[in-house]
Amino acid sequence: MDVSVVIVDWHQPVLTRRAVESVLSQRVDASVEVVLVVNEADEATVRDYRADFPSLVVVPEPTNAGFAGGVARGMAASTAAVVVLVNNDAVADHGFLERGLAALAAGGAGTAAVAATAVLEGRFVPVDGRAPRSDDDLVAADGRRWRRTATGGVTLVNGTGVVLDRNGNGRDRDWLRPIDDAPEHAPLFGFSGGAAFLRREAVEAVGGFDESLFMYYEDLDLAWRLRLAGHRIGSAPDAVVVHRHAASSGSDSPLVRYQSMRNRLLVTARNATAGMLARVVARTVVRMVEDLLRPGRAQLTPATWARLVREAPAALRRARRLRRSDGTSRAARSAVEASLEGAARRDAPAA
Repeated sequence: MDVSVVIVDWHQPVLTRRAVESVLSQRVDASVEVVLVVNEADEATVRDYRADFPSLVVVPEPTNAGFAGGVARGMAASTAAVVVLVNNDAVADHGFLERGLAALAAGGAGTAAVAATAVLEGRFVPVDGRAPRSDDDLVAADGRRWRRTATGGVTLVNGTGVVLDRNGNGRDRDWLRPIDDAPEHAPLFGFSGGAAFLRREAVEAVGGFDESLFMYYEDLDLAWRLRLAGHRIGSAPDAVVVHRHAASSGSDSPLVRYQSMRNRLLVTARNATAGMLARVVARTVVRMVEDLLRPGRAQLTPATWARLVREAPAALRRARRLRRSDGTSRAARSAVEASLEGAARRDAPAA
């Protein structure tokens, strides 16, 4: 087998079937297996998947292992040297596999992964700043709001990979960029787990996906460890999936906010220099104080902050143990972060 495509499902059979069909319909000069991990699987759902898709490798998972755990189980059940990740709420465009595999091959053995491009399903219009806010609005980095429309509008990019800043924040590069606009100049740091091509050997050498992260920042964590090990992360801009954004978890749910806050802290504790970790800890404490003083504008509720404070010590100790076992030098950590600083200076406007 040349390529293994891993898809993780969690109670989304209609969306998942679209994703599976879009991969099975790909025409590519390679042998392809598709591995479907079903979180919180029941016998009827697994039976139906196997009946409708006889070539599918179905991996029933009795618990909800999250995205990270689901991918880890999918990789364990797969066989190919190249593993492709596709979100269950995404549809692979024609040529997705062919173009992504070509980009990975062109990068050479030192390229451990390439980030594909995800565009948002549907079309969108900008929202007038005076219009009432809606929970369904999508907010760009520049503060512009976008709303789905039934007529007209433009196609928006979901992401072309992941960007990391000096404060440990990960975000989708090109988030909400109209498809015909010039791409963002921010340098690529990692890949999104929703659409990526990975070399199994490199991924396994750095320990694979960290299942304790459950979801969010698990892809950034793996990309960071790959970079610390000396690998490159490339881009496959023409390998495209169409993504129904946050169909499984919501784009701004309490779970998303908690996981993002928690995992940013843990991922920097494992991978960053002491200086970056100190900035992340300080910003997290400031955010907590602000939320407690201004509950009407809080990101997390007092109960959620209490949970984070309660769970953080053990989680941070685990992150530090993994950090020591990774065997990465201080110089390597500094070099990765220096590349972020250098890129920021290059991208800064002239005075």
